[in-house]
Amino acid sequence: MVIKINGLSEKSLREAADKVEKLKESYEAKNREFVTELLKAGIRVGSESLSGKGDSEPPSFDEPHVVVGTTDGTMTATLILRGEDVAFVEFGAGIHYNGNPNGSPHPLGVELGYTIGSYGHHHGLEEMWTYKDENGIDVVSYGTEATMPLWKAEVAIKQQFISIAKSVFGS
Repeated sequence: MVIKINGLSEKSLREAADKVEKLKESYEAKNREFVTELLKAGIRVGSESLSGKGDSEPPSFDEPHVVVGTTDGTMTATLILRGEDVAFVEFGAGIHYNGNPNGSPHPLGVELGYTIGSYGHHHGLEEMWTYKDENGIDVVSYGTEATMPLWKAEVAIKQQFISIAKSVFGS
């Protein structure tokens, strides 16, 4: 966009400044829309992976949040997955569903130290084990399948980044 100034009068400078301000607001709105659409794409894909095999409670994604981070219009997005068993659903627990003892089906599992069988009493190295629930009742567990909702959300965001940018900002 070209902003022309008709002379150096106070009125023409004010009009140009108003046009610049409107342009800035337009870019901030587009940036907010862009970040929101990226979040929605991640949540759509990640939500498909919230439930897997095993006895962990499926977590849930919070509503997307977009925050203006600075006066230059930078947007910060936070994708939040909540639940008591988030780590089990993301990285898996037990060899029954995940195989690979002391490894990880998650691409970052080993690097981050979330390997199968490393948690707690290392029962995840067994095909099944028992634990007492909050009521003191013995529960047989085969672990939890690693469904990786956060990892898949991140991958989806990266894969759709350019198409969403083109959609929001124009081609």
